[in-house]
Parts: sequence; C-alpha cells; structure tokens
Amino acid sequence: MSVKIEGLRELISNLAKKEDDIIRAAKQGNLAGGKVVMEELKRNVPKSGYSGPNPQARLVDAVTMSGNRTDKGTVESYVAVGFNKSANFRAHIPEFGSISQSPQGYMTKTVQATEGKVAKEMADAIKKVLR
Repeated sequence: MSVKIEGLRELISNLAKKEDDIIRAAKQGNLAGGKVVMEELKRNVPKSGYSGPNPQARLVDAVTMSGNRTDKGTVESYVAVGFNKSANFRAHIPEFGSISQSPQGYMTKTVQATEGKVAKEMADAIKKVLR
C-alpha cells in the first residue's frame, strides 16, 4: 500500500510558520513567567539600604529582568531575573547571612512562592500566541 501526498511544499511551509509561532510563544511565556518572579522578588527582598559613608542603592530598587536569552549548550530560551550590576555583588549577604547577620532566604522564598504561578502565567501566554 502506498500513500501519495499532494501539497508537500504547502505542508512544509505551514510547518515552518508553526515553528516560528511556537518559538514566539515560548519567548512570550518566558517573559510572562519572569515578570511574576520579578514582582515577587521585589516584595520579598529586604527594603533597607546602606546609608553609611558610601551609600548604596536599596536592593529592592535594583531588581531587574533580562530579555529573552538563549543557552548556547542546550539552545533553550530563558529570562534571567536578578539584580543590576551595582547591587548584584551584595545580594547574597542577606540571602545567606554573614558573621553578624542571620540569613533571610528571600530568593528561596521567592522561588517557592512563584513556582505554580509562573507555570500558569507561562501557559496562558503560550495559549494566547498559539490561538
């Protein structure tokens, strides 16, 4: 039994268009999930700043989100949420603690609190694009 497929070029063209839609949907999902994490991180991060002889910006004011990035090894796209360059070197101190400060674990709390919501927001964003 043989099968004859007509319109193979159209089929390949449509699949290529669908692939572009899927990539666009994944990127929109990444941004939606990153936005959820960024907002929760802003709520959880310690609000106080350093106002000594060399004042620093508060960590809550330094929370940022990147655009879509692609991992070169796995070719997966992702969004990074964290702190800008002026604050990233000191963000670990309240998270893990120091000799004179107990750990606050605000990043861990953020990840645990947003796990389900991130998946839902990403799924919703993907569904919007693929309709």
